[in-house]
Formats: sequence, structure tokens, C-alpha cells
Amino acid sequence: MNRIILFAIITILAVSNTSAKERPKGSIKGAVFEKVQVSFKKSDSSLLHLAVAVKKDSFFVIGARGGFMPNTYYTVLKELVDPSSDDFLKRKPNVDYVAIQKESEEDSGKTIWGLYSESNKEYITDSSGAFIAFPGEGRRGAKPSDSIKAIRDKDYPNARIKPLSAFNVIAKDLATVRTRFEFPDKDWIVLILEDGFNKDYLYELRSLMRVIKTTGFKHIQVGRNLGNLDTARSVIGTYRLYDFKKKELQDLYDELYRPLNLKMPKIQIPNY
Repeated sequence: MNRIILFAIITILAVSNTSAKERPKGSIKGAVFEKVQVSFKKSDSSLLHLAVAVKKDSFFVIGARGGFMPNTYYTVLKELVDPSSDDFLKRKPNVDYVAIQKESEEDSGKTIWGLYSESNKEYITDSSGAFIAFPGEGRRGAKPSDSIKAIRDKDYPNARIKPLSAFNVIAKDLATVRTRFEFPDKDWIVLILEDGFNKDYLYELRSLMRVIKTTGFKHIQVGRNLGNLDTARSVIGTYRLYDFKKKELQDLYDELYRPLNLKMPKIQIPNY
């Protein structure tokens, strides 16, 4: 699936995470806040300022250097668990965030189908590094298109056709932005969330956190969005790092950080 990086001029206003207002009140059970000494100033104009914001049940958007990429729209597919099974009460159903193609905000979208290698456990890409993927046919793209079937049959007979993961799309786009140039803060990223999340929702986002880590980011911060999440421009417009209630911070740590052996990083800016 071809994606064109179209950066528009907007401003990312990340409020400093060193103010007293942003420090979490009280301690978090088992949490580790990592204090990282960095060699750059927060006012450094060469910083990447990379962030990915999540609009629940709608889209992801990546922001960097005062601009943003096109929305990655998705739909959530949840596994149906048999209530008569022995582990029904303990088991969490599998949840897939599937990429969809939309022609407009009002469009319900069509599932994007990609070629998947069972042996390599990854989606297949072409010579340019783009996913071999096409929107489906029928209502909401419920069936793979003839185009992707033809490519599979001709060039990848052992591949499986499956819905393209939105998390994989985000991971590829993040890697593209991160490696385009050498940025002082290329190992840093902010995950921006809406208010009102719960542990089940954070559990679903763990796969997103995992692909961010796998992409190479060493320091993943989390922020609360302060703007209007209905438009891509304002999603990454303003946010405040770690500006959550104590219980929310605990849930964030328990569901996103601790299972992946990650720490909540705090930047320590050197004095020049």
C-alpha cells in the first residue's frame, strides 16, 4: 500500500514535563520512572519531536517537526470467546486493529488486505518496502480483492491473505520518519491518549506499544491530549506529559510498560 508523507505546517506545543503540575501525585506501585540525561535542549530547532496520537475507534496520526502524516484509519475486530469454555472468565479475547481505507471522514471504510508470511510471521513488502496490500471488495471490503489474489497466486503461493494490521502500518511509518535524517531525539517518542481510557483499552494498545519499541525507540513517554480529537491537526496540537490521575498512571504502567520491560522516562535537560 503506497503512502505519501505529506507534512503540513502546524505547531506541536508540548508543555514541559518538569513542572510541578505535571508530576504524578503519590507513588505508583512497582513503577520505575527513568531519569535520562540528554545532550540536547528542549528548544533545539533540530529536534524531531515525534509523537503518535490515538483517536479511539477511529484513527492514529503521527506528528513530527511541526507537521503531521495522513491519518491511519482502523477498525477493531474482537474475537468471540465461547462462554462455556473453561477459561472464559480468565481469558482476554484477541483484539485486532485492522487498517481501513476511507475516502472521507463520513465513509465507513473498507478493510485493507495484505499478504502475510506464516513462516516469517510478518506482512510481505515489495521492492520499495511498501506492503503488498489492497482494499477489499464488497460491503466494507469484507472480501479480498481479485488483485491481491492474483499477486499471491503468481508470486507468493505460500502466503496467506489477511487483514493488514494498523499497528504494522504505524510501525513502518514511524521507522521511515525516524531514519530519514539524524535527529538528536530520534530515540524518543510520545504516545498521546484521550481521557477516559480503562485497563481493557490499554491492554489492546499493548501491541502498539510493542511495535513502537521494536521499531527502535528507547524512550516512550505518554501524554494526555488537551485539544479537539476530531481533527488530525489538533490531535497533536497540545498535550501534557504524564498528566493523568494516579490510578490512570498505575494502569498505564501495568498494561503498557511493565509487560514490555519498559520504564516511564523523564527528561533531565543539561544546563549550558
